[in-house]
Amino acid sequence: MPPLTLRGMALLAFSAAMVQPRVVIAPGHGGHDPGGVGAVVEKQVALGVCLRVRDLLRAAGVEVVMTRETDQELSPDKATDLNLRAGMGTPGTQLYVSIHVNAMPPASALQGYGLETWWNPNHPLSSNFAAVIQKNVVAVTGAFSKGLKNNRSLAVLRNSAIPAALIEIGYISHPVDGLNLQNSNYLDRVALGIAQGVREALVTGLTVSTSGK
Repeated sequence: MPPLTLRGMALLAFSAAMVQPRVVIAPGHGGHDPGGVGAVVEKQVALGVCLRVRDLLRAAGVEVVMTRETDQELSPDKATDLNLRAGMGTPGTQLYVSIHVNAMPPASALQGYGLETWWNPNHPLSSNFAAVIQKNVVAVTGAFSKGLKNNRSLAVLRNSAIPAALIEIGYISHPVDGLNLQNSNYLDRVALGIAQGVREALVTGLTVSTSGK
């Protein structure tokens, strides 16, 4: 996959007249919790993509709050850790996006591939935000879209007080996704798609209904 051009990155720029928005970026897992392990280690890939998203958004004038910027957890207790992450969407923060990598058991590995974005009914605009993220990442990467998911309650989503989405950027366990997740150019595109989705959500206010199909 070819590298991104500076022209593509420049699409993120905000108007100087906008009030500086604030967004939480949450890399999955960290510290003693590696997440999925296979072709890559989930906590490492998630952090790498989040740092790319952070840099793109900050360059565009967004205040970015990272739940972690190194290989660490917020608490050794998993439930406490997840609640602390969700709680970082403080008043004045517009959006919360968590980035993860998917996996399936070896016997089912070939059935799991592509991108999916999760939302919970924690906020009336969470479903629209998830759809905007999914749409933009699929458009930039060309990855297979598994659409939107909301049939599981996820702590970092349900405990967030602001529009929140969690994107699974591919499957560690799938041979094609696994290769993509090792490709720096592909991860650049994933990050750009997420950043563009955040930008669209901030500019539109998520008032337009969108489809994640």
